[in-house]
Amino acid sequence: MGRERSETLSDLSDENQSVPTLPDVPIVLANGDKKKSFGRVYTPRSIVCEILNLSGYSGKRIVGRHVIDNSCGDGAFLAEIVKRYCEERPEHLKEHLEQFVHGVEIDEEERCKCVEKLDLIAAQYGVANVRWDVVCADALSVKRYDGKMDYALGNPPYIRAHNLGKSFDRVKQFEFARGGMTDLYLVFYEIGLQMLAPNGTLGYITPSSFFNSLAGTSLRRRIVQHNLLEKLVDLGHYQVFDATAYTAIVVLKKNRTKKTTDVYEYDGALKPVDVLRVDDFYFNDQFYFSSKDKLRTLKEIFALGKDGKNFQVKNGFATLADSFFIGDSLNYEHTIPVVKASTGKWTRCIFPYENGKLIPYEILAKNKDLEKRYSERSLLLKKRSIANPEEWHGFGRTQGIKDVYKNKIAVNALIRDVKDIKLVFSPEGTGVYAGLYIISSFSYDVVKSLLCAREFITYISLLKKYKSGGYYAFSSKDLKIYLEYAFVKGGKQRQEQ
Repeated sequence: MGRERSETLSDLSDENQSVPTLPDVPIVLANGDKKKSFGRVYTPRSIVCEILNLSGYSGKRIVGRHVIDNSCGDGAFLAEIVKRYCEERPEHLKEHLEQFVHGVEIDEEERCKCVEKLDLIAAQYGVANVRWDVVCADALSVKRYDGKMDYALGNPPYIRAHNLGKSFDRVKQFEFARGGMTDLYLVFYEIGLQMLAPNGTLGYITPSSFFNSLAGTSLRRRIVQHNLLEKLVDLGHYQVFDATAYTAIVVLKKNRTKKTTDVYEYDGALKPVDVLRVDDFYFNDQFYFSSKDKLRTLKEIFALGKDGKNFQVKNGFATLADSFFIGDSLNYEHTIPVVKASTGKWTRCIFPYENGKLIPYEILAKNKDLEKRYSERSLLLKKRSIANPEEWHGFGRTQGIKDVYKNKIAVNALIRDVKDIKLVFSPEGTGVYAGLYIISSFSYDVVKSLLCAREFITYISLLKKYKSGGYYAFSSKDLKIYLEYAFVKGGKQRQEQ
């Protein structure tokens, strides 16, 4: 088998084979911060080993099989790959390492570190002078490995769209980067799949945001349409990296005959969750991973809650300059009480509106104290990103303004448990900021009974919008769906009784 593969892929070890060079515009930010520029975060060896094990890169099966890390950095994955390959001790080990182990790295300094690391490992097995196929190139431009790799393993770079600079247009040419706020790791899924041979396996650790993001739509659809998802490990709140990204280990396999996916959780140790079919985890054009029972409940919540009209849930004020508009000592003519939904605390807010419309600045300036405050902070206010520069003296966004004249209930949008839920009645003439609010004909007590329930926490946790400290975030849409569901379900239960 190894000899057949080497004949087929002899071009990869050909000394005269041209190596892709860096493009004219590499992905580098003006600030020169390599961590941000290249999206570099280093992977702990324990996680590397988990990914290789889950991907089947172990034992005799790896001999004569091509493996690549297409963003190899200083060699965290390739070091373990080479170690495992050497442990199998095939004949002509040096030639095997040159023929079957591949890497791509955009930063020459990191590539050199990687090669040094691989040399040290090979030396432990009596092998020296390996001509490693680890090239300095931008993986976005590398095509020589396409269709030839048995394994594509690694930790792709994470670079958000607004940090791509001049590379943005080039990145957007990839199918997986055409929707939403692109992140470079999505493109590396496409690159990795292109590199795989017909029965190849991809094993990555990446942000789990593609489960439900608009940007991840094309990736999700490709995974489903081609039955690619072999294994999924949701790391949840477990922070592998010193970063804010919440991650998952994803194993994709081409030409699978199996119709199920093995799902795990990880908190320092791998824990099986369930074996799911596509219909279990893919609905509403998004991915949800948990046990079958919890996912059935989630589907029920979506089904019963999507069309309800009993509740409105909206975002509070977005002044884009809270330090100017909000404070305890504001006693000007045009102020109102406001509640900070995230804490439940009341304060005051400059509210330059009447009947939902912005009051002309000339009228506000008749109050000399208020005019002085505006003049002192005008530069700050004018720097905000607002639709109409002439309305610089108003809020940055119009949300929540008209509902000042209605009764509502403020609610925080970041929770861990029932005890974290903060509901505050905000009567007519008051505002809400830093969170959400609910408008309904039902009383505060009814809303509280619907939300302060264990089922609500389970629902929010299944949406997997992770935040630091073990918290979960949720949107106004998420909350509305649950309220409508809980109300309908409660009504059905009352009828049954």
